[in-house]
Amino acid sequence: MNIPEHELLQRYGIGRYGAGNIDLYNRPLFKNLDGSVSTVRSMSFNDGKGEILVPTVALDNTGKPYVMSDDEAINRYYNTGEYLGKFKTIDDANDYAERLHRQQDHIYSKRGTR
Repeated sequence: MNIPEHELLQRYGIGRYGAGNIDLYNRPLFKNLDGSVSTVRSMSFNDGKGEILVPTVALDNTGKPYVMSDDEAINRYYNTGEYLGKFKTIDDANDYAERLHRQQDHIYSKRGTR
């Protein structure tokens, strides 16, 4: 079953809250100890205006994927402006993060990376 990307976006609710500014189809692939792959492993924080969802997977200075600490992810947001989404509540951010995870799993599993 090959589902077009625009239908995936609708099915998994991506864009429902106003997606961020990161290319979701070209993410670093961090290989977890259990053999799975993380692309948009994320965390959120409140900046006083709302909840900001940021990725914790990035490339180090050698181009190797790694998982950042929460503080690194927050600092990266302030340094680069990159984010996955901005939300009114933590529940909205968590809901979006779960939908995004499922969407990414579907996309990257079809590419044979999982």
